[in-house]
Amino acid sequence: MTNDISLGELLRQGTEIFRNTLVPQPQQTASLLVRALLKLDLATLIAHPERPVAEADAERVRAAFDRRADGEPAQYIIGVQEFYGLEFKVTPDVLIPRPETEFLVEIAVEFCQERNLAAPRILDVGTGSGCIAISIAHALPQAQVWACDISPGALAVARENALRNGVAERLKFVESDYLSAFLGNASGFSASDRLDVIVSNPPYVAEHELSGLQREVRDFEPVTSLVGGPEGIEGYVNLLETAPAILAPQGIFACEVGFTQAERISQIAQTLGWTCLKMTDDLQGIPRILTFKRTEH
Repeated sequence: MTNDISLGELLRQGTEIFRNTLVPQPQQTASLLVRALLKLDLATLIAHPERPVAEADAERVRAAFDRRADGEPAQYIIGVQEFYGLEFKVTPDVLIPRPETEFLVEIAVEFCQERNLAAPRILDVGTGSGCIAISIAHALPQAQVWACDISPGALAVARENALRNGVAERLKFVESDYLSAFLGNASGFSASDRLDVIVSNPPYVAEHELSGLQREVRDFEPVTSLVGGPEGIEGYVNLLETAPAILAPQGIFACEVGFTQAERISQIAQTLGWTCLKMTDDLQGIPRILTFKRTEH
């Protein structure tokens, strides 16, 4: 006698667990976990709900249901997240890539294309999974891209993602606290040949705000990638002060900001000798990406 259950029943069990634990989008989440762990496409799940699932496989899926019900993000459970049309490995060493960050990639790519830069030099600060740097390198085959992070664990994930997406030969990964390794030349980077673009999605949560974040973020994503200091703006100040040393005169610095930070960071940048070229809204109409150049004197 077999203990196998059907795909449809397994999906129903997951949906019920998530409804009872107030997980958003319970049916979609259950479907995602079933498909990812059993390596099925959506069409199969819909067309063959009667298909039996071996008990061992069902237990693996139920364990994933329990992890998600306890707050762990689905992306960490299945180990991947799509970003800018590419697939990225994600682990608790890195933030989960978010759709609004894709605007940062678009700004860097459009800047290089509009200026017909033959071999643009680009740096991604705080690269995490590498999603920004790798997406830029993928979109700009002639670009030379650096990616830095203070976390060795994050850099290991980013290197794997560069290989996964076929751009490893054009990326250089550097362990660095913001720009410290580049300013000190410990990275082998030559400041005499300056960068065309610096991009960053730095930590921007204030220390006192951490406890108020969603549990999926607060309890599972890396705190060092979330919290930017007592006020949450310290990373921006660091970058705005140090980036001129390695940025070309006509280059740009583009950064993602928190949903209440755009005006304040723009004002700080102005006092430090930058001009805000534009503020880019996310899909909810919130100013999300700031693009700066050095103020001309």
